Amino acid sequence: MRSRILHNLILVFAVCLLCVLFCGSALAEEAEEVGQSEIPVYVDDMLACRGYIINGETCVSIESVCGVLDREVLIGYDTEKALYTFTVDGVVISVGTEDEYMCANGRCIYLPGGCSEVNDTVVFPLSAVAKIFNLSFSGDGEGVYIDTANEAMLQSGDEFYNEEDVYWLSRIITWESGNQPLAGQIGVGNVVQNRIASERFPDTLKEVIFQPGQFFPAMNGAIYGDPYDISVIAAKLALEGVNTVGDALFFQTGRYGAVADMATYVCTIAGHNFFR
Repeated sequence: MRSRILHNLILVFAVCLLCVLFCGSALAEEAEEVGQSEIPVYVDDMLACRGYIINGETCVSIESVCGVLDREVLIGYDTEKALYTFTVDGVVISVGTEDEYMCANGRCIYLPGGCSEVNDTVVFPLSAVAKIFNLSFSGDGEGVYIDTANEAMLQSGDEFYNEEDVYWLSRIITWESGNQPLAGQIGVGNVVQNRIASERFPDTLKEVIFQPGQFFPAMNGAIYGDPYDISVIAAKLALEGVNTVGDALFFQTGRYGAVADMATYVCTIAGHNFFR
């Protein structure tokens, strides 16, 4: 009898130990996957809300920032499109759960890591939220400090973007890299912009695109086709100052070829290699 009781106790202990090890491992993996910790957010030197460090970047919710700024916000979610909308004082901010960008007042803001959900609340990089409301911020590891001295809603896309630049840049991006990820499409836009800034190429976006012998879609007429929606986003992000390829002036498929022979390799994004 005593040996049977001892045997049962050993079995119970073993099962409990396995459960502890399994749960601990699962929790550790979850914490590592999320890469999340909390950090206090101060607005104009007053403790205002809670932020989260997610994969090394400070994130906050739009509703918490709007509460601090005394701005009204209405939140919506379209389950079919997996799209969040935040209407702030009549201005619409939208982001898809799988998107690498958000739209605010007709402007595009880059979210290479997408948005995240914490405790049933969607949060965004503070850099993106600060851009929407023209806020400055800093951090010291112990907290994040937001300054609202110049607070203002982001200038609208209609006012900010040059319509002709979006027209041509989105089209060259579509027909040179429409099958590439967003970062690669932005990179092609960056190449055009870098050429404008270089003494080796023409001075305007359209002249760069139509420079003889440079871009095949401009030579064969493909550029006159309609752009992909994501390429319009990529063009606007490039015009916002997003840069994924540094000072690259050329790109090609493959690491070797005519461009590689005369230029310095910069980086690879999906199917394109970029050079300067």
